[in-house]
Amino acid sequence: MLSSGLLGCFGSEEEKSTTELFVASFELSAPAGELFYYTVESNVDYRIEIDGAGFLVDENGVVRDGENWTYPAGFKSPGLFMHPVPGEFATLNITAGEMTESINVSVIDAAGIVNGQSAYDTIDWLTTDHNNRWCGKGSIHDGGENYAASAETMKQHLLDIGFDHVEVTEYEEDYLKDVVAYNYGEVYPDEWIVVGGHFDVAYALTPPGGGTSEGANDDTSGSTVSLEMAEALGTMNFDHTVVAALWACEEEGLLGSLAFVDHIPENITVKAYMNFDMVSLNYPIVPPPGYGPYDLGIAVAGASDENHTVMLDWIESAVVDELQYSPTSQNEIHWSAAESCASDHCSFFREGYATFNFFSAGGDASFWQEWHSGTDNLDFMEAKAGGEDGLASGFNTLVWISLQLFIHIDNTEPDEFQGRWVESTE
Repeated sequence: MLSSGLLGCFGSEEEKSTTELFVASFELSAPAGELFYYTVESNVDYRIEIDGAGFLVDENGVVRDGENWTYPAGFKSPGLFMHPVPGEFATLNITAGEMTESINVSVIDAAGIVNGQSAYDTIDWLTTDHNNRWCGKGSIHDGGENYAASAETMKQHLLDIGFDHVEVTEYEEDYLKDVVAYNYGEVYPDEWIVVGGHFDVAYALTPPGGGTSEGANDDTSGSTVSLEMAEALGTMNFDHTVVAALWACEEEGLLGSLAFVDHIPENITVKAYMNFDMVSLNYPIVPPPGYGPYDLGIAVAGASDENHTVMLDWIESAVVDELQYSPTSQNEIHWSAAESCASDHCSFFREGYATFNFFSAGGDASFWQEWHSGTDNLDFMEAKAGGEDGLASGFNTLVWISLQLFIHIDNTEPDEFQGRWVESTE
C-alpha cells in the first residue's frame, strides 16, 4: 500500500488560485516490464520528468519514450513502464507551478507484459498442436488444410488477446490465408506499424532438407515472437494503429505478405514493418559444444539515409542503454543498414516502407543442419540452446528489444520519421 501526504497547499481563503499538489508516496516499487500506475493530484497541469531506466505512461495509457510528459489538471493516475532490469532505480520529478517534488522508484522482478517463458510456451503449443502448416493456399500441398485450421485458431487467439479486428484473409481468387489483427491508433489510425513472421513451414521435398513438419526455427519461431508481441500490442494503447500478422506461403515466394501489401488501402501509410524469421537462437544463449556462436542480427532498410541513422540509434539504445546487455563473443548482437530481401520484409521494402528484419539462425553450421528438414523441431532447438531455459532466454531478448523499438517508432510524429524511401514518394 502507498502512504500519502499533502504538499503545496498555500494561501489564504481569499486566494483561490493556490496550486495544490498531492503525491501518494515518495518511494515506489515498480514491477519490471509491466504497466504500473500511482497517484498524483494537482489542480493545475503538472509535468513529470523521469531520470532512469523507464518510460512514462500518459493520460491515455500510451507509453512515452521522452524524458518528461505534461499531464492535465485533475488527472490522478500517471503510469510507468520500467525496463526489465531488476535492481535499477529511477527518480520522478513532479512539477506543478513553482512546486517540485520527487519520487524514488526501484525496479523489482516481474514476469513482464512480454517474456521469454511465455514465448517458449507458445512455440511448444504451436509445434505440438499445429504441425504441417504447409502453404495456406487452396489446392497446394494437401490443400493447406492443416494451415487453414491453425489460422482459424490463431484468429480466435488474437481476438481473445483484445484486438479490435482480426481476419483470415482471402485475396480475390488466391485463397491466401494471412492472419491479420488490428488495434486502431489513438492519434494516427491511418498510419500502421506492422509486426509479423511467416506461419507456413517448408512443405515436403523442399530443398535443401526435404521439408519439415514443425518448422520450429523456420518459422514457428517468428510466428511465436509475433504472437508474444501481440500479447502486449493487443492490450496496450498506441498513437498508431497496430497490425500483427502471420503470413501465408512465404516458402512459395512471399505470396502472403506480397498480397497484403498489394491490398493496403490508398489512404493508409505503413510507418514501419518488423519481421521475424528464424529467431530461435540468440543472446544470451551460450551454445553447447559443437554449436554456435549465436548472435542476434537486426538489419534496417527502406528509409532515407537520415532515418537509417535514427533506426540504428533506436536499436543500440534498446540493447545497450535500456536493457543493459553486454554481449560476448559466443552470443553477439549486431545491427546493420542493408538492402535485404530474404524474407517477408522484402514485400514491404520493395514498396519503400521502413523495415526491421530480425534473423538469428544460430551460426552457419547449426543453421544448415536443420534448414527445411525434419530436424527443424523443438527438441533440436532446445538441444542447441542448452535446454528450455536457454531457449526462453533468447526469446526474452528478442521480444523486449522488439517491444521497445515499437514504442520508439510509435512516439514519432509523421514529419519526424518518414518510412518510405524519398525516391518512392515522388
